[in-house]
Amino acid sequence: MELTPLRYFVTVARELHFRRAAAKLNITQAPLSAAVKKLEDELGCKLFKRTSRVVELTDAGMFFLTEAEAILNRAEQAQKRLTEFLSGKTGQLAIGYNEPAIHSFLPAILSQVRTEESSLRLQLRELETAEQYDLLKKGLLDIGFLRPFSTEISGLTTQLIFREKYVLVMPQDHELTQLKHITIEHLAGKDIILFARDVNPEIYDQLVTALTVNGLPPPRFRQDARNKSSMLAMVQAGFGCALVPESCCRGTDNNLIVREIESELPSVDIAAVWAQDNTNEALQKFIRFLPGPEL
Repeated sequence: MELTPLRYFVTVARELHFRRAAAKLNITQAPLSAAVKKLEDELGCKLFKRTSRVVELTDAGMFFLTEAEAILNRAEQAQKRLTEFLSGKTGQLAIGYNEPAIHSFLPAILSQVRTEESSLRLQLRELETAEQYDLLKKGLLDIGFLRPFSTEISGLTTQLIFREKYVLVMPQDHELTQLKHITIEHLAGKDIILFARDVNPEIYDQLVTALTVNGLPPPRFRQDARNKSSMLAMVQAGFGCALVPESCCRGTDNNLIVREIESELPSVDIAAVWAQDNTNEALQKFIRFLPGPEL
């Protein structure tokens, strides 16, 4: 499969108009239509619904658009890296990370890399776990620091880097602050703030299961927030208690109380993940600075 028909298809899919797409590609409409028709024949399915007035993607077209964009992105990155290699400007590394990573071990790694491998150009992006996996598979991230996730990880190398525990954060006037020892049973029927489930469904479900005790009313779970800063702000606003990784509580507002829970909860693991076929020399230099897991 050639790249040019894929570029033609993606342009039409974005414009949903053959004439505008042809103008954008600086070609006439006839060869564009012919290229798309040839691509449909090659794939054995229709990618567009065409009428006299509108052009729409079929279900197959919508599915294939994601794959075509990934292929083009990977090809663009490969060409960019080759250009950098030929010009002697190698050393660029795209790094994804989650919020707990930047609050714990990652700054020390980055500082050491900047000191000992100053030629490496680090591009940092804060991303949710699912976003990192997606970009790693597309070749748009070199390495990610994220929570283990129940997704297809073939072709990816995973190295456990860091492990910590969840703690309970409460406003000063919360009734549980009067207790010296807090257990899961004390959380029955209380308002508990968790991260939004789609951020990491597996960990969310593990927490809900662990916090639900037979014979007691279940906690009232809220999942309005997508990151730890928002969760802490909701605690401050009086919406309930929050379960967050211990590292996220460093520098917490003095009006908030942090307590350990004396019961078994899932650990907060962070792993370094990278593609096994990634040939970027900068990645290999970076990996040697990764610590072993703190278990």
